[in-house]
Amino acid sequence: MRNLTRLILVGGMGATLALTGCQMINRHTEQTSGRTAGRTLDDATITSAVKDKLKDEQVYKFNDVNVTTFAGVVQLSGFVNTDDQKRRAGELAQQVDGVTQVDNNITLKPSGNLQPTGNENYNNNPPANQPR
Repeated sequence: MRNLTRLILVGGMGATLALTGCQMINRHTEQTSGRTAGRTLDDATITSAVKDKLKDEQVYKFNDVNVTTFAGVVQLSGFVNTDDQKRRAGELAQQVDGVTQVDNNITLKPSGNLQPTGNENYNNNPPANQPR
């Protein structure tokens, strides 16, 4: 009988310590990110689903688009070629379950007609202290 009492006492203390440790970990996660462990997992699931939806798009390719989720808000960033691609990426992200808002911060890639800036005569007449 005495051994059974000790076993119950030790088991109860072990369970209390284990649960207290888990509670401390969850509280630390909430304090540092403002999200519970469940919310963090939900956000990771949403991010993965949005990435899959973008990857499976038949018309456009979204190789240069990044997806981040925080508390159900999806942020899209990166580069695409056209306004239609940007709009479509936002539409696809909004279709994913659990998405509360989409912040579409995708930037259009510059067109191929960029001109250099600066002194046009630099290559012909560099300053005296610059090597050619």
